[in-house]
Amino acid sequence: MLYKKKWTLRHFGKIEQDKMSEKIGISPEISQILKNRDIITEKDAEIFMNPSLDYLRDPFLMKDMQKGVDRIKEAIEKNQRIFIYGDYDVDGVSSTSVLVLYFKSIGYDVNYYIPNRLKEGYGISVEALEKINEMGCDLLISVDCGITSAKEVEFAKELGMDVIITDHHECQDEVPDAIAVINPKQEDCTYPYDFLCGCGVAFKLIQALTPPEEFKTTMYNYLEIVTLATICDIVPLKDENRIIVKNGLKMMKDGKNIGLKELIKVCGIDTHQIKSSHIGYSVGPRINASGRLGYSYLGVELFTADDPKKAKEIALDLEEKNNERQLIESKMYSEAEAIINSDLAYQDDKVLVIANEGWQHGIIGIVASKLTEKYYKPTILLTIEEGMATGSARSIKGFSIFDALVKCKDLMTKFGGHEQAAGLSMNMENIDELRKRVNEIADYNLSQEDLIENVKVEYELQEGQVDLKLVDDLHLLEPFGMSNPTPRFIMRDLLLSNIGFVGAAKQHLKLTLQKDHVYEAIGFNMAYLADDFTRGDKVDVLFQLDENNYNNNRKVQFLLKDVRMAHPKSAIKDFNSIKLFSKIVPKDTNNLYQIDYNLENKRIKENNFGENEISDNFYNKSNDIKNINIFEYFKEDTLVICNTLNGFFRAYSDLSLIEEEFDVEFGEISKNTHKIKLIFSPNLDKLDLNIYNSIILYDVLYNKQEYLYLLDNISTNSKIMKYYDEKSKLYLNNIMENIVPTRQEFIFVYKYCITNIHIDITLNKIKAVFGIMPLKLFTILSVFREFNLLNYEINDKNNNLIIDFTEESVSKFNLDESLILTNMKHLRESCLESY
Repeated sequence: MLYKKKWTLRHFGKIEQDKMSEKIGISPEISQILKNRDIITEKDAEIFMNPSLDYLRDPFLMKDMQKGVDRIKEAIEKNQRIFIYGDYDVDGVSSTSVLVLYFKSIGYDVNYYIPNRLKEGYGISVEALEKINEMGCDLLISVDCGITSAKEVEFAKELGMDVIITDHHECQDEVPDAIAVINPKQEDCTYPYDFLCGCGVAFKLIQALTPPEEFKTTMYNYLEIVTLATICDIVPLKDENRIIVKNGLKMMKDGKNIGLKELIKVCGIDTHQIKSSHIGYSVGPRINASGRLGYSYLGVELFTADDPKKAKEIALDLEEKNNERQLIESKMYSEAEAIINSDLAYQDDKVLVIANEGWQHGIIGIVASKLTEKYYKPTILLTIEEGMATGSARSIKGFSIFDALVKCKDLMTKFGGHEQAAGLSMNMENIDELRKRVNEIADYNLSQEDLIENVKVEYELQEGQVDLKLVDDLHLLEPFGMSNPTPRFIMRDLLLSNIGFVGAAKQHLKLTLQKDHVYEAIGFNMAYLADDFTRGDKVDVLFQLDENNYNNNRKVQFLLKDVRMAHPKSAIKDFNSIKLFSKIVPKDTNNLYQIDYNLENKRIKENNFGENEISDNFYNKSNDIKNINIFEYFKEDTLVICNTLNGFFRAYSDLSLIEEEFDVEFGEISKNTHKIKLIFSPNLDKLDLNIYNSIILYDVLYNKQEYLYLLDNISTNSKIMKYYDEKSKLYLNNIMENIVPTRQEFIFVYKYCITNIHIDITLNKIKAVFGIMPLKLFTILSVFREFNLLNYEINDKNNNLIIDFTEESVSKFNLDESLILTNMKHLRESCLESY
């Protein structure tokens, strides 16, 4: 049993009032979310909730900032020709725009150059420098690029240009020999915060060029554009980035920048409701679209426009380019999927390296991101033209795609980027070798568990906490982004009372969920999940809190991010449940349940069994589980025991929410300790119980003697937690009622097997084919195997039951001689006697 995504709680247990929430006037729920982000002091909380522009850092703390300022001022004094060299994405276009706006504000004419993504690719190139030189340039200022352009800077110097590099990307071994290299990522740069985007670094340059008192007023000329870049470049929204974005979003409500204001209108966004998500998912892609199609200059023209009419024309042009981009992207995505599906080796590859001729250079990064999100694997997507492969790479948490490319740099003509994203170019004959080598690196660095997305959850919401006040309070934490993600919560064990679909293509999933209250949930583009569930299932949901405001009727709404089974409506139709049933029956006569433990001369006597006598060994002698935070008891060397489906699903769900790894085993258990062990239907006498510091029982044991055996064989200091209630006995009794088949059921299965010889059926067809519960069938099959009448196995991959009747089958056998059947009868009798 394995969930498609791992959910990890940041906080376990109930949310309680604390001093911080009282002193700064926020709810305990919001206070806990701040703590989850390591904001634990009142001062830090105040700064986070009210990030003032007064907290912006001194730009001269950045290495080479003074050198850069001095050279720019010299150029202005000497009336030298200045070129700003940008990049074609949102960050590069924004960086270029703010510097153009700065020089315009001081009345100094500058030129800018953004390479054509389709023809020139990323970064500073020799060809571009030659063009710029022909137009005349004394000082070149790079923004959002240049840190890896050591050779190009040397070429620029040969042409007579001075170069100032401003960038935020990772540095390589050789730093360009420029007049100034302003990049907080440099090892010897002591700037306190090195997660600014490229436009953020350009903004700091403007701050350094402007007298402090003047900057307090003029910074508002750039703040909206820097906010756009900061959000779209997916840098952590902490420290200066949060200060910029929080204040920049406030400015967008009125809109100081004419071009951005018109683009927001084209997007159909209500400026008074604008959030970081609107910028990231609507505004940013329209700027990116122009760059991806070779029209990056449109973004700069938009952001530096003085005329609203001209700005509107450009905004509409960008909208048209975005529609074109979407069509190309859809086609590329389908083609990439077809390549993946045509090569089975991609299933085993931990890094997807996919190449094709004729793909659009500018769209590759978006498609790589979507494939990474779908398969949760690092992805390198390449387009082939005239023998050269050019493309983009995207990665997952825990795997630096930049570091991987550094180890393969001999295969590439050019590359650059950071941990999660990179660009590269190479000769096409090296593609296969890149795929081979980058996967060897991933095999060493990534486990299979790393390829399961780990979704961080704030905490488990209780029903009493879900209301519109919490929805409103969550807005106080905005803007959301990297390092301050939109809060996600879980609720468990909800009844799935209805499944529906909305959208033109019925692509969105709509669920009605029920506990004490009824909740509406919508999962955008998640209709495919409906195949895994049916009405009446109990489900766990992971979601963001939102509101549905229809006809001024405000209601809480869950924005689904994931759904998983808590407990199936029908165990006989659920593959995992049926496999668990098969584990209850002994595999052979060596695995029989030992009911009658010899307790003579043991330190626990049967007549002493009682709550008072054994309470020293138990955490919870009253069986009250409502007020227990079970997560406090999940530690190293802990054994978790379940005997029913309900207990197993509960335990698996709880354990899956912790960061620590745990093992799931059935019947027997390995000697490997330290990890938490979850074991289903164990033979206690076959376990080395004294190696565990604690044992958690999610179900009653099969009989009272098992408690005695358990107590007699644990170490002296071990503790036992009874984490079940009276319902557990009902679940166990239901198992016992179905564990011993009748004689007629034995006869029917025997005749069916003789008639069919070879049987291959899916597990959920057992009841339909044999007319009996799966648990009974596994008992019958185990008994028949005991008599060498047949062999059977479960194919976990296909969820099939395969039965083969043997040629040596005898026509007569005595069921009373079956040790397995006798053992099952004794187990049932002892359980019924105990409870």
